[in-house]
Amino acid sequence: MVDVAVPLPLAHPLTYRLPEELAATAQPGQAVLVPVGRRRLVGYLLGPAAEIPAGTLKEVLAILDPLPRFDADLLQFYQWLADYYHHPLGEVLQTAIPDPPRGQSPPQERWVILAPENRSETKSRLGPKAGAILAYLGEQGSCALSELAREIPQPYAAVRRLAEQGYITLASQPRRPPEVIPPVVDNSTSPLVLSPAQEQAVAAMTTALAGEAFAPFLLHGVTASGKTEVYLQAAAAALEAGRGVLVLLPEIALTDPVAMAFQARFGPRVALLHSGLSSGARLEQWRLLAAGERQIVVGARSAVFAPVKNLGLIVVDEEHDPAYKNEGGLPYQARDAALYRGYLSRAVVVLGSATPAVTTYYRAEQGTYRYLALPERVTPQPLPQIHLIDLRQQREGRRRPILSAPLRLALKETLARGEQALLFLNRRGYANVYFCLFCGHTRECPACSVTLTMHRQAGKLRCHYCGYQEDIPEFCPQCQSAALKYHGLGTERLEKEVQALFPQARVARLDRDTATTSRKARAILEDLRQHRLDILIGTQMITKGHDFPQVTLVGVVLADLSLYFPEYHAGERTFQLLTQVAGRAGRGDTPGQVLIQTFHPDHPALQATLHHDYETFYRTELAARRQLGYPPFTRLALLTLQSKKADKVAAAASALARHLQLLSTASDLAAHLRLLGPAPAPRPRLKDHYRWHLLLKSYGRHPLATALAAVRAWAAQKLGSAVTMLIDVDPVGME
Repeated sequence: MVDVAVPLPLAHPLTYRLPEELAATAQPGQAVLVPVGRRRLVGYLLGPAAEIPAGTLKEVLAILDPLPRFDADLLQFYQWLADYYHHPLGEVLQTAIPDPPRGQSPPQERWVILAPENRSETKSRLGPKAGAILAYLGEQGSCALSELAREIPQPYAAVRRLAEQGYITLASQPRRPPEVIPPVVDNSTSPLVLSPAQEQAVAAMTTALAGEAFAPFLLHGVTASGKTEVYLQAAAAALEAGRGVLVLLPEIALTDPVAMAFQARFGPRVALLHSGLSSGARLEQWRLLAAGERQIVVGARSAVFAPVKNLGLIVVDEEHDPAYKNEGGLPYQARDAALYRGYLSRAVVVLGSATPAVTTYYRAEQGTYRYLALPERVTPQPLPQIHLIDLRQQREGRRRPILSAPLRLALKETLARGEQALLFLNRRGYANVYFCLFCGHTRECPACSVTLTMHRQAGKLRCHYCGYQEDIPEFCPQCQSAALKYHGLGTERLEKEVQALFPQARVARLDRDTATTSRKARAILEDLRQHRLDILIGTQMITKGHDFPQVTLVGVVLADLSLYFPEYHAGERTFQLLTQVAGRAGRGDTPGQVLIQTFHPDHPALQATLHHDYETFYRTELAARRQLGYPPFTRLALLTLQSKKADKVAAAASALARHLQLLSTASDLAAHLRLLGPAPAPRPRLKDHYRWHLLLKSYGRHPLATALAAVRAWAAQKLGSAVTMLIDVDPVGME
């Protein structure tokens, strides 16, 4: 009898009988196929059954892969995630582990090869999809058909026609592990000479590795202070001690350059893991790690689950970044998960940032983490000069320009010197409101409480929450007037403005609309790095981790977008974004400057950014949080009730609030818990579901865990199928 975790909202694993023919090869951690009701589901073998239930047991149908996905130590980590985030273990495993194959993978795969050019005279007759296929193969030479399908949707009919016409050849090739890390151009694999501060940091980490005990560090280094080289040399010490390395980055776009740096230093010992890889590539990287054939993994937040053998060093770069919080499904915080995994593995955990999270810096100040500082840049130039531009004083006649006169002049001078510039605006699209001047009707998403964003180039109005889109209308659907106008600003509109102001400049945009895959993001960044671009416009994708020595000017077009969000850490988020993007300027031989446009130049977050003053910002923010009872002085859990029926979710939210109030007064929790709400969520309707929030504040971890266990029990008994509840421990967003 064995226990199997299946991806269902169950409090406990299910128990099955293991047939004799499978028992000889069965191991904990293997993916298995099991019957659940009338369905067949992929689950994971946990080991011998803890208890034998009464009645007839169903059998495990098949072992899908002989290689276990996890060992006992990793299972302990997954179980902690399930307990801490109050999430079913089977669904945790479904989130953590790449999808297993149904049966054996085929030994051959289809390969598409560009034929020698001999039919150029007929190319003009090809359709757009066939032309795109030939253009892609013109760059690659050949590729797997599955890879082509990721770049060009549904290419199969066009591929068949091109093969029949002799443009391409189709062949079968032996299946091979996918190359997921781009080829390394820079072959300088030798360690760099360290500054004194870097030497001290590496020495502290090396000493901690030798101690073979859990050792968390905060590496507080200003932008361009050489944190990556510290990580590389600490990784070398871990590998020399026979231990594995895990490196986390907050964005997929950052994983390639860091993976390339590790591969240049350590060769083929490096694996790459993130959700942008194909399922086959992710599974292959996972297998290489589980088999011990790779000792280092670089990846985005989901790489925290990776089966690294004998883990000794965990790096969480840009640890402050909210992208480490998973917002869908299992709401884990990869930084916090990395710390607990380091505790279980007796590993060194390094949290690196130029702008540490207030909670992280507080724990370092309290001695929970050891503090290491890199206070100076390793580049020739100091931190850039920052100037605040008060937009209230920047009217030109009756209009307020998108780019103020000082920023336009700075761009003109930068281009004249042959240097590069970044323009940061943390909102994509062309405009965020589309409305009728005659009747005032505003186009809103039919499923969400948000206005539709205008994407002019695509000719669409889009919802950035649920994906709904419609053609941009020519007439108002309410009154049929043609007096339709747009309002607001996004990166697409900014790009058009910059192109009009500087027609000779080479301008590109980096956001989710232009960088739909990691390959496209990498291509845009490489164009900037090779100076094939003069100005790059982007969202927060351009703010962190990138090193562009020829960028001497950074312009922040509207610094206030994140300043007054309905979240307790809005000021912290603004300070971090601005400081990080400012750090992209002046990293080479030429000094940098940063111009920040704002309507609130006197705000403490803006003033701290102006003076590169983390300490003052931290003290101000900490005092406010102590007074209002927010982390690090409390722990939070956000309870979201949602339903397609507005009356049912409102009633359920009120009933849950009454239950929590009774629970706290009938026990000793009243002194430790505070309940805010219930109230409609800031976005009351998303994806056709009405949403209500309750926020629990707890002065201590245990009271919160006790309350959430009671909440789950209440929900299982009282909530019907019409209302669902989501529990988010340590929430980042409150929308």
